Parts: sequence; structure tokens; C-alpha cells
Amino acid sequence: MTATDSVDVLVHRALLYGHEDEFLDATIPFLREGLARGGRPVVISERTGLVRRCLGRGAGTVEFVDASGWFGAPARTLTAYLAHARERWWPQGPLYLVAEPVWRARTRPEIREWGRLESLLNVAFAETRTNLLCAYDVRSLPAEAAEDVGRTHPELVGVTGSRQSALFTDPAVFYAERNRVPLAPPTEPVLSRDLAGGDPAGLRAFVAAAAEHHGLSRERSLALVQSVGEVVAHITRCGGGHGSVWVWSAHGRLICDVVDAGTALDDRYLGYFPPTPHRPAGAGMWAVRQLCDLVEIRSGAGGSVVRLHMGHESR
Repeated sequence: MTATDSVDVLVHRALLYGHEDEFLDATIPFLREGLARGGRPVVISERTGLVRRCLGRGAGTVEFVDASGWFGAPARTLTAYLAHARERWWPQGPLYLVAEPVWRARTRPEIREWGRLESLLNVAFAETRTNLLCAYDVRSLPAEAAEDVGRTHPELVGVTGSRQSALFTDPAVFYAERNRVPLAPPTEPVLSRDLAGGDPAGLRAFVAAAAEHHGLSRERSLALVQSVGEVVAHITRCGGGHGSVWVWSAHGRLICDVVDAGTALDDRYLGYFPPTPHRPAGAGMWAVRQLCDLVEIRSGAGGSVVRLHMGHESR
């Protein structure tokens, strides 16, 4: 029995290619296998037109998803994967998914976070009817993202077939490593406010004014205000709430740090997976990851920093 014969075994492979023919040589047989096995083939890529032409009549039973609209903020993409799989894909059969992220205009923090997302897919789709083939065009792939591929995918696909990745890293270990990457210091003047005194109305007014100062729309400003409030509430529940909030601009985005020197957060996948009735803890931080374009958390014995990235438009 192969991995794809099993009903509840995740198969997560990475395809590194340098030409369209290499992309098609891997993806077309993969999708046809899904069709032959009564699965649900899905393609999320900017090469959907090419795939349609090669599949011919079989393309009518394959779902094609716009990649530019799908691959926005990493945490929102993970939520979309889970929602679509549960509501649309798995009910129709084993999922055969070709996914090719879009790398244009990604900042270094975003690229690091996409590596974390790929690693977390091994947790999110564990013991599910999922065959996932992640495609990477080496001609446009950022170097840092290329370094992550073998560590986040259990199997690699090449011209000679599929093989186990010798570099694959347990998602919990990979996640912890990402959390030790230092955050870049502010590069522009910082607006700051102390959290001491427990003045939520004053904090909301400060964040709203800072967002307006940096040109955020009303919708984005409200999202940031709500996010900061949720982060402060979470830190306070963990025993802190006596730090500060820093706001500045970088790479065309507003950056907001919530700093608490006295609190270490339990950041084991904090806020990445949607809350359930049986696991409501972390619902606030999950909402923060949906509202913001990127959330970075660094926590340890010296305290915690939760960094929120908010662009002028939602990604």
C-alpha cells in the first residue's frame, strides 16, 4: 500500500522546478491520479491556464483557485485552507492539492512566516485525506524560502520521482527556532505609550491616533485598535500588562509592538488554529492573526514582544 492509498495519511511533498515542463511533468500526473482515485483535485497557482490546457477534458472536474487572492497574509491563508478542506474538499473525497505561493513584494519577516506556514500544514492536515504538492519556481524563489523547503516538507519531488527529505524538521522544533529569530529594531521615530494604569480607552485612542498619523484607512485602523486590545488582554491574563506599546512605520506598513518585560507567553502555535467549542483558549489571538497582515511573537524569561504588521490594504 502506498501513502496515497491510505484514507487518513497526509502526504506533503515539495516540487522545486526551473522550467514549466518540469512543473507540468509533476503536477499533471498528480492531478490525474486524484481524478482516477475519486479524489478532489485543486490547483492554487498562477499557472492555472497552463494546467487547464494540459489536462484537456479532465480540467472540468478540477477546481482552480486564484493564487493572488489566496496567498495573502499567512495566518489567513492557513484558516482558508482548513475551512475549504472541511466544508468543500474533503466531503468530495481525498484532497489532491497543488499549491504554488506568490513571492512578489514579500518582506523578509513574511518569507520567514511562510516557512512556518508550510511547517504548520503538517500539523493542520495530519491524519487527513490530503495529498499536498507545493510547487516552487527556483527562478523567482527567495533564497531564504528555498532554505526552508527541505525542512518543512517530508518528501521532495524531482525528475527521478519522490524521495524523503533528509532535512525535514519536526514542526514544533521548527516553530521554536523561528521564535528565536531576533526582531529587527525600529528604523523610524517611534510613538509610544505605557500600559501601566489600565486605561483601555486611552490606549485605544493612542493606537487610533497613531494609525491615522501613518495614513491607515478607518477600517485598517479599527482592526489595529482591536488587535492591540486583544494582545494586551491576553498578556494581562497571563499575569502581565505593565509594559508599553510602540508604533512606527517600515516597508510601507505600520508596525506595532506590545512589549511586556515581565511575562512569558506560552506560544505553542498561539493563535494559528481556529478555536473550537472544545478548545476556546486562544480565540483572541487567533482573531489578531486574522486581522493583521503578520504577527510575530518573541517570548522568554525576559518577557514578551508581540509585533503586529498592518498594511494600508488587507492582503
